[in-house]
Amino acid sequence: MTPDHSPHAVLDELAGHPHGDDLARVVHTAAFAAADERRTTLEGGLAELVDRAGLSAADAETRFGNVIRALERGTSEGAGSATRVLLATLLARGVALSPPEGPDAEGRVAEALVWLATYTSVDALTALDAALGERAAGLWRAVAALVRRADQGALPQLGRAGAIIAAAALRGSASPDARAEAAALVDEVRDPIVRSLLRDAASPGRRPSRAPGASAAGGDAAPGASGDEGWAEGDGRAPGRLAGELSPPPRGPVALVLLAATGILLAMHAARLAGRFLLRYRRPAAVEIHPRGVTVRSRTELFGRTLREQETYIPVESLLRATREVRYPRLGLYAGLVALGLGTYLGVSLLVDGARAGSPELLGMGALVFAFGAALDFGLSHVETAARGRCRVVLVPRKGPGVALAGIERAAADAALSRLPRA
Repeated sequence: MTPDHSPHAVLDELAGHPHGDDLARVVHTAAFAAADERRTTLEGGLAELVDRAGLSAADAETRFGNVIRALERGTSEGAGSATRVLLATLLARGVALSPPEGPDAEGRVAEALVWLATYTSVDALTALDAALGERAAGLWRAVAALVRRADQGALPQLGRAGAIIAAAALRGSASPDARAEAAALVDEVRDPIVRSLLRDAASPGRRPSRAPGASAAGGDAAPGASGDEGWAEGDGRAPGRLAGELSPPPRGPVALVLLAATGILLAMHAARLAGRFLLRYRRPAAVEIHPRGVTVRSRTELFGRTLREQETYIPVESLLRATREVRYPRLGLYAGLVALGLGTYLGVSLLVDGARAGSPELLGMGALVFAFGAALDFGLSHVETAARGRCRVVLVPRKGPGVALAGIERAAADAALSRLPRA
């Protein structure tokens, strides 16, 4: 009978091992130290780590091999597949024992894991699902972000090789989050090999492979998570992901009145239109909504070149309001501003003409600018979007500025917002 060398088998071995978690912590510390120092071997400082953990060579024995000797020897020097799987699973188990909290920490851990998988033989990405289960979702999102940045040339320390390794990990994962990220990346990446790997992972009928001996809970997708269920029709995105363009968030009534009255609102829209058509200024963005919070990824483009990338995470407990705007909740205010501007112009003109005092031209021009600015703000913010049958999604955190994403399909917005827990 063929021996079972899967991550699940290693985890079962570690669960019954008296020093299983201690060995995982030693491998975790040694591996991350190597990643930080960009070393391709893991034995640096190993004796001190083992001594600090109070372990001996006998304590490191498993039926897959001796952990300490494997670290000393290095997995690239004659090590068998069992030893490779042993160290990879121990590293994944170490991550599970000290899970990263928040997108920044997940990004750092994911980058270290991808670097190790690329430049050493310790590939913990293959064991993440088995070791972390659903808790691996944030790491898979971080891995996908690394693929995106590496494809754009923003991660020279990983390069094309790292992007291919990360894409292969997304392809081999049974996690619905990994498959959703792969589907979202297919239309973004330019490297043909990376795109091919991601396309295979995101194929609607694909059933993720499972290592021999893996349990159903760890290797198969959950019921109802098939490739074609829950995807937006025709766009290949998961229901929690929205793609559009950043737009100015809704203004309060006081700010709107002041900006319109001073003519600043008109100048802002004129500058925005000039930048869009003359300088090809764009701010494409993607919003990922899940029960734990919202992640907003955006970039600023000028003449087709990316000037800046930004990622913002809003935990669900810090989110004050998440809505879609279609029916123009401030329509009454805009109409009132326009009526006030026109009324002011006509009224002041008649009054001044009747009293034969002052100059109505200056007041009239100010009132017209006031009215025209308010009307233009309303029209550009809402009418074009409504004409295309789309809406704007507005996210308002308890602290900090709000975020608005325009050009979103209404059905997709409703499906994504429904993933947030209701108060």
